[in-house]
Amino acid sequence: MNSYLINSSSISLIDKKINELINENNYNEALINNYDLEEDSITSLLEDADTISFLTPTKVIIGKNLSNNNLNDDSLNYLNKYLDNPNENVLLIFTTNKLDTRKKAIKEFISKLTSINIDTNIKTKDIIKEIFKDYKVEYQVISLIESYYSDNLERLINECEKLKLAYIDDKNITYKEAINLLVKPLNRQDNLTFDLIRFIALKDKREALTTYQEMLNYDIEIYALLGLLESQYRLLYQVKILNKKGISNNDIASILEVHPFRIKKTLELIRYYSLKEIRKLIRNLADIDFKIKSGVYENNIIIDLLILNIK
Repeated sequence: MNSYLINSSSISLIDKKINELINENNYNEALINNYDLEEDSITSLLEDADTISFLTPTKVIIGKNLSNNNLNDDSLNYLNKYLDNPNENVLLIFTTNKLDTRKKAIKEFISKLTSINIDTNIKTKDIIKEIFKDYKVEYQVISLIESYYSDNLERLINECEKLKLAYIDDKNITYKEAINLLVKPLNRQDNLTFDLIRFIALKDKREALTTYQEMLNYDIEIYALLGLLESQYRLLYQVKILNKKGISNNDIASILEVHPFRIKKTLELIRYYSLKEIRKLIRNLADIDFKIKSGVYENNIIIDLLILNIK
């Protein structure tokens, strides 16, 4: 069967699957025509499918954004007729992420396609490993990519593909090369907050000050920084309590409504702090915030003083 329906919310994963289908079905030399079904009609797509190509003997026709909005009775009638007698020289691919299949006519239409459901809840680490399956990659590279882009699947896939392209000759990627090539997302201050908290816990004043200065490069206001620190310490407190109760990482993420990767990173910190120490730090941060707003402390030096007074 040369007709497919790909169901996924990830554009990058859909595009990757389309390329795989083209390769698997030996349509690499075929003419490729794309239709956005939110703008283009299904009738136009089917007319193209029934038309002989004068440039190549085969064609790939892709109908993107298939939905109930563009599957009216007439469209379904045309689709079912075509699929009963498809053009054997055409690879037909539909993509969707919002198709209600309860309608009988839609069920009939889908039954004539090979359906492919792409799970976007798959672990980011597994996605990264799959992308680099033909490459030799240092294990730190996978953790680095995860820490940078775990909350943005499209960006994660795109950055992995860029990295693959950069080292396509020897297919060997080291951590040193990756960290120099990958761009740390500007909206990922969480990573630096984790690092700052860890260095404070380790009483490593030099690294804590270095991390703090790096955070300032993101133009973070002092109030926002205090908020980030307090938020992370509160999360640390909750995670430590739930972890002591034997609750799994995924269940902790579900209970606290926090991304699993952030829970994973937070769990790395719990051994450095007792619950009493975390409560004290939260109170100290609240006190600092109050004194800054009251004019007691100068906000441009308070974090430096906080770090230098670590004992």
